[in-house]
Amino acid sequence: MKKGISITVILLFIISQVVFNQDNFIYNENGRLYHPNGEEVALWGVNLQPMLSWEYRLLKGAGVQKDAESINRATDESLDELELIGCRLIRCHLTPADFTDDKGNLVETVFLDALDYMVAEAAKRNIYLYITFINHMGSGEVKNSFMQGYKKDRVKWIADKEFVKKSKKYITQLLNRENKYSKFQYKADSAVAVWEIINEPDYLKYDTILSGPYAKQYKKWLKRNKLKDGKFTFFKYRQEMVLNYINEMYNVVRKTGAKQPVSWCCNWHRMIIGHEDVFDAISQSKVEAVSFCNYPGQSVCKHPYYENPQDLTKYNYSDWYVDCYEKEEYYGWTLKPEFQSKAKLVYEFETFYNQSAYLYPVMADFFRSMGVQMAAMWQYSMPAYAEYRGGSHVLNIKCTPAKAASFAVAGKIFEETSLLQPYHIESTTEWQTNKYMYSYKKNVSAFSDDNYFYHSADIDNDFKLQASSSVKEIFGYGNSPLVNYTGTSNYIIKISDKELDITIHPDVRYRRELWKLHNMDWGPVTTLDSSENRTLKLNLNNWSKGKYTLYEIKDGVRQKKGTMNELTMFLNPGHYLVVKE
Repeated sequence: MKKGISITVILLFIISQVVFNQDNFIYNENGRLYHPNGEEVALWGVNLQPMLSWEYRLLKGAGVQKDAESINRATDESLDELELIGCRLIRCHLTPADFTDDKGNLVETVFLDALDYMVAEAAKRNIYLYITFINHMGSGEVKNSFMQGYKKDRVKWIADKEFVKKSKKYITQLLNRENKYSKFQYKADSAVAVWEIINEPDYLKYDTILSGPYAKQYKKWLKRNKLKDGKFTFFKYRQEMVLNYINEMYNVVRKTGAKQPVSWCCNWHRMIIGHEDVFDAISQSKVEAVSFCNYPGQSVCKHPYYENPQDLTKYNYSDWYVDCYEKEEYYGWTLKPEFQSKAKLVYEFETFYNQSAYLYPVMADFFRSMGVQMAAMWQYSMPAYAEYRGGSHVLNIKCTPAKAASFAVAGKIFEETSLLQPYHIESTTEWQTNKYMYSYKKNVSAFSDDNYFYHSADIDNDFKLQASSSVKEIFGYGNSPLVNYTGTSNYIIKISDKELDITIHPDVRYRRELWKLHNMDWGPVTTLDSSENRTLKLNLNNWSKGKYTLYEIKDGVRQKKGTMNELTMFLNPGHYLVVKE
């Protein structure tokens, strides 16, 4: 813990942040990430972006005021849901235009406060952070920020010396900044699992090098090295430029004293085509990790996809995932010897215009075969606006109940599957092990071990993957031999010797097609309804007939609802506690 923090603050953090302190950093060893106790890292999570002015346009549309209290309240609601869904990681790619001036100095804004708050509150829940320093989403809070003039040209982020100088200043100040809520400097906060330099970088092109703004420095390089212009020569130049840039930025991070691993973003599948020199530079660089994204279905839609949306829920990705595993230009490059010293991350993934209940588990299984140790879905719909959300990237525990259950299943698969185990290319979308299964044909996925039984659709008695008699937690959508529920939402049941902690989410009804793009002004896409009683019948070992007391929990307070002799209940969606007498 940081010296000078009061005893009261220490006591507040000692339970909720046992794993996070200044000497407890995740580290890389031989291309794998480890916790300080030597346990291998496996963190499944989402992108969450309350610190972006880009994200605020959604919050604003739902009536959230642009002040710290309102945005932080929306963050709390999101973190509460993410805990329930099994999230262990939050990635956020920052937009410097939201909190830097024209020289790269930090500026106190509501969005810098939102970053401080989310980092501190996530750590209290033992959720790690994966922070990317540089991105731009088309908007910015600070009109004269150094980032504003470079927002449409990502090539400049690497090639423009003035931009690089200012971005170094910004990164240095952020790492040295003391978080106003946690009181940790960012560089000293071990809740930050990894730093990443740029979100989806772009690179110089040979076709424009001699006619563009960087012709002069390219010609100087040619003269200095006594070389003539040509494609091969240009690729050598670009390789050297990228390698120097990555190492320079890596050194900026290390000069602050930050110990967390540093990652470089390698973009989407097939990015390596025409960028072999860039990937050579990445493999030779000092960074300890590399990341890629995974969007099955993005190439199916006509471009631009946001103008040509289509429902891909029933699309079969069997062949695509074979290509992903076998072809070097897809993701096979990650398994090459030159990348074995780099840990692997997925900076974004999504099922993309797809509300299936099986595809997240496919992705988790595939990621582990590629050596991935952190994966973050893009992006979680914050509950403040989730009912208004439609389009290509939609996940919320209440508004997409089956998909959310499959996300929870996938999290368990990601945690339990051995790193780099061979991928089953003979059947990529129909698979079963002794702990989990997923099926495109049946649109279902499930996970079961001694403590957990998660499922994303109906599970009958003929189902091969049965729940353990000692199960301690159920995350379900639909019915199973353990639970029969008549509502249209998912539910979470935590089981101890004397108590059942039951969360039932509101019933869901869709007003419009969820996969289509929607304007917030058109009103809600999803209606959440908690008005009607639903039947919940439980069939749990040691919980047959007896005397039970039912409590409803509202705002943390128990309210007695009555007593019963068997576990058949008529309940509104809500939070309940059943106590065995």
